[in-house]
Amino acid sequence: MAGIQPALDEFLSPAGNSLILLPNRLDKSKLDFSLESLDEMDAWLRDIHTINRLQAEEGKAGESLISDGRGDNSVMFAGLYLGEVIRANSDMDWRWERFDRFISDNPYFTEHYGYEPGLDSFVLVGPQGVATPINTALKRVLFGQEENLHFIGSFLVSPVDLEAATSGYDFYGLDRIR
Repeated sequence: MAGIQPALDEFLSPAGNSLILLPNRLDKSKLDFSLESLDEMDAWLRDIHTINRLQAEEGKAGESLISDGRGDNSVMFAGLYLGEVIRANSDMDWRWERFDRFISDNPYFTEHYGYEPGLDSFVLVGPQGVATPINTALKRVLFGQEENLHFIGSFLVSPVDLEAATSGYDFYGLDRIR
């Protein structure tokens, strides 16, 4: 998509520091679009998660993230970066698509994604499905360590043997029930 690379360029520039939370905790020199660079992004999002949790009153986690737009910008930046890392490191044809266009062309996905994009104004569409890297970044900030950009990026760059993944005795973990 035409707007993604200019947005990433702006975030990655020194002027982009004023657009994001905790810019002093993100070493942009390590952001080389490699899978390993997602560790730097994960550490930065972990710090945003921690600060958000410390500043939030009971039942209000997340509110400090949206107070001036830098939280949304941080999540968008991290999600767009994750998507571009997947595209740069995969042999598969992942492409950005606007959320509204994707839902219009694939209405059966509304059951899972709904009709409104939220921060997911773009999704990644590939030969094996759709991914929501911006939502992955948001979940990393809101839920902490249980979401991990490096894991998701590493998983999505390689094809999944869908036949093997959906067949076999242990598909539902039945082999572990005694």
